[in-house]
Amino acid sequence: MPLKEIKEPDKPRGTKEKPPKEKPESTSDDPWKVLDDGSKVRQGRKLPFEKQLHTLFREIGGGVSLADSFSGEAIKLRSEELAYGYAKLAQEDDNVKAFFARVLAGSAYSAVVVPTACVLIPILWHFGLVPARVGVPVTFMSGLPLVTRSQEQEWKADQAREQERAASEAARATHPNGEAPGAGDDSAE
Repeated sequence: MPLKEIKEPDKPRGTKEKPPKEKPESTSDDPWKVLDDGSKVRQGRKLPFEKQLHTLFREIGGGVSLADSFSGEAIKLRSEELAYGYAKLAQEDDNVKAFFARVLAGSAYSAVVVPTACVLIPILWHFGLVPARVGVPVTFMSGLPLVTRSQEQEWKADQAREQERAASEAARATHPNGEAPGAGDDSAE
């Protein structure tokens, strides 16, 4: 039995066939693969220090974004490329390699420094010792109320005045003449 020939459907007039978009060719030694959407992805084996540097640049970007969100996002967005570039440099220069070994070995210190900073910065901002552009975001991120020391003192003074007023009103309400109990009572003498 003969097979029927399959025909392509007729195309409407005036439409031209678009050539497929050409992807940039990557050479065999290029560690980046360009995806269809134009973004890059790191391919191949990671260099020494690359993973730690990638994490470090993401953390630096997070810290910078507290002061300036645009700059922090720019660092975080390119953290993988920055890590690769610096790891490549460390491969070629022993001084850079030794520097990164010291810096990245200090990551145990970051387990202490970061939580301590998240406690100290809000306290220092509360007392006016750290500028608001640093203190407010860290305080908010820590889940603490955004209250400066002067605001807290004003609220406490207002609260003390309110308690005194309420106490004096309560004392007047307990005596029929509106006088404090025992005031003007001569019978006790």
